[in-house]
Amino acid sequence: MKSTRRATPSHDMLLISARKRAQVPRIDYYNLFWIFFLCCFLGVVLETIWVYSTQGILQSRRGLIYGPFNCVYGFGAVLMTLAMYRLSHCRDAVIFLCGSVLGGIYEYLLSWGQEMILGTVSWQYDEMPFNLHGRINLLYTIFWGILALMWVKDIFPRIMHLISRIPSRINHPLVWALSVFMALNMLISMAAVLRMSERHYQIPAENRVERFLDRHYPDEYLKKVFPSMVYVE
Repeated sequence: MKSTRRATPSHDMLLISARKRAQVPRIDYYNLFWIFFLCCFLGVVLETIWVYSTQGILQSRRGLIYGPFNCVYGFGAVLMTLAMYRLSHCRDAVIFLCGSVLGGIYEYLLSWGQEMILGTVSWQYDEMPFNLHGRINLLYTIFWGILALMWVKDIFPRIMHLISRIPSRINHPLVWALSVFMALNMLISMAAVLRMSERHYQIPAENRVERFLDRHYPDEYLKKVFPSMVYVE
């Protein structure tokens, strides 16, 4: 008579499975904020170095009025984390392909959204080969794939290790304080740039807020902060 007892997983298989689960970090608001905040800063540093090394000019590459921060990199890092941090055990080719597609879509939507809302663009690839509407191109899509591979395999685990060393009694209040700062920074930056676009199209200020923006954030100042931003007529 055949035994009906089901085969049970071996001890080694259970141990490997437990280790894999342990290697998947817990993703909560605090971890995601630090990823966002650090990448906002690191993105500006790296892009400033890139522009200086390729064009020989030292130019502001920030995306917010206050501080060396660019939310394009911060939100990109958060998106990359949420979409791909569980792929660390996948083959490199899979991570590269997913990162290329995800990064290309993200960059295209950012460019399109900026043009639709502000009437401006901050990057144009019309003169580069294999571009799509000047918003993305094959070379930078490949860069997105390489960056995704580096992020999943090396950068993300290192950042998570550093974050885990911050004591909770310091981490939590600091995150909330910086969250308020970044939210206000993004709000005033968006309002100032929107008002600059209205001035470009000769729309006069109609209330106190708009007059405040005209007085404290004139075109001359904003053009120094966002030198790569151009209007799309």
